This record gives sequence, structure tokens and C-alpha cells, in this order.
Amino acid sequence: MTNPKQVHETIVIERILPNCRDHVWSAWALMEKKKAWLGQGMTKLEFWPGGAEHLTHVSDMGTHTNETRYFEIKDRERIVFAYSMALNGRIHSVSLATVVFADHGGGTRLTYTEQMCVIPPSDGAEGRKHGWTALLKALEDFLATDTKLTA
Repeated sequence: MTNPKQVHETIVIERILPNCRDHVWSAWALMEKKKAWLGQGMTKLEFWPGGAEHLTHVSDMGTHTNETRYFEIKDRERIVFAYSMALNGRIHSVSLATVVFADHGGGTRLTYTEQMCVIPPSDGAEGRKHGWTALLKALEDFLATDTKLTA
């Protein structure tokens, strides 16, 4: 019997948001705002270097668990974190992610870069790209209705 090998992949997603950087940053930094676009299954957000985040989501596939640890938070400029994704208790990917925030014509350029180790069986980079594309769309939709601009 052969064991499937891990795969290392990278994804980059960029968005131009019409909201100012303070507004976009607050949606990552405040639990009430982050839950609004990331998911109500978030039970912990310790938004500081060394802090943790915990999120659970149930789908047709089972229970998805995300465990995050923050390594660098450079106010309104960059967030560096690592996270694992598990399905029904089995970790299938571990990632290092960087989110960069920059001014862009009155709005914000957000660049999300993720370097991952995919542990088969897994939906891999396609799954992470699909998930983060949907989450960043949810962020954009949230920001369109959020009236509290800063953290």
C-alpha cells in the first residue's frame, strides 16, 4: 500500500475594494465584523501576534475546523498567520497566509497570498482558492453595508 504524498502549492488573490483601508482593516480585526463575513462558527478571535482564531463550519461533507495562529500584525498594512483545515477531525491542509493592505485610488488593494501543504485526500489549492474567493466576496458584500468604519 502506498501513502499519498503531500503537495505544496501557492495561491494569490487580489481585490480592489472601494472602502478605505481603515474600514477594510476593521473587518479583519473586530470579532463582530469578522464573524459577519467569515462565519458565525467563529468562537475565538485573538487579533494580536501570538493570538489564535477558531472557526467551525458544518456542511454536507461534515464538520470543517479551522485553527489559526497570528504571527505578525502590522497595523493596517499586513497580517501573517498560519492555519490548518480539518474535515471531521482529520487535518488535510496547513497554510501560511499573508494579507497585505494598500491604498488604491481612495479604496484598498487587498492581496491574499497562501502557501500550503496539502495532505491527501484534500480539495487542495482549488478548494482553498474557491473558499477564499467566496470569503473575500462575503467581505466585499459586508463592507458595502457596514457603517462603522474603523477598528
